[in-house]
Amino acid sequence: MTAVDQHADAEAARRCLDGDLVAEELSPRARELAVTWMHRRGCTDAETAAVLRLSTYTAARIRARLRLPARRGRALHRSGEEHHGA
Repeated sequence: MTAVDQHADAEAARRCLDGDLVAEELSPRARELAVTWMHRRGCTDAETAAVLRLSTYTAARIRARLRLPARRGRALHRSGEEHHGA
C-alpha cells in the first residue's frame, strides 16, 4: 500500500466519523481505521456501528479481527464531547 493509498483511507475514515460517508463506501482498511479510532475513544460495538452506519455484528467482527478487546458501557457521549471540544 502506498502513502497515497494510506492517506486516502485515513481521509475516508475521518469523513465517515464525521457522517459524510457510510462505512459501506469505505475500503476495508478505511473501515478498520474507523473502528480502531472509535475503539480508542472507548466506544462499544453498538456505538461504533451507529456512528459508522454499519451493523453491530460487522463492527464487532472488524474489532475482533484487529484483536481489540470488547468494550462495555457508554462512552460515546463523553467521547463526542471531547471530539468536538465541548
